[in-house]
Amino acid sequence: MADSSFDIVSEVDKQEADNALNQAAKEVTQRFDFKNTGTTIEWKSDMVVEITSGTEERALAALDVLKDKVVKRGISLKALDHGDPRASGKEYKINGTFKSGISTEQAKNSAS
Repeated sequence: MADSSFDIVSEVDKQEADNALNQAAKEVTQRFDFKNTGTTIEWKSDMVVEITSGTEERALAALDVLKDKVVKRGISLKALDHGDPRASGKEYKINGTFKSGISTEQAKNSAS
């Protein structure tokens, strides 16, 4: 009996991710609850996002805004891997990465 195999393609559309980030950044600059908090959402490098804010709560709220926009653009939240807010001087930062594909470990676990 032959072994069966299949390929899983899990690519993040970079244009959709860029649109989601731009919409989230625009919303953060316009919302009253983000005024004077220094909150920004921007690309750090290819598919790496950085959220910066004056408080940990506003950084987490900006992350929620980004997640909302990502879902609305048709990107799975499983593709966005982010850490916890960390203090960086007087600011709090959250880094996130849009992942394409699955790791070898995940593929081996799902195959068994």
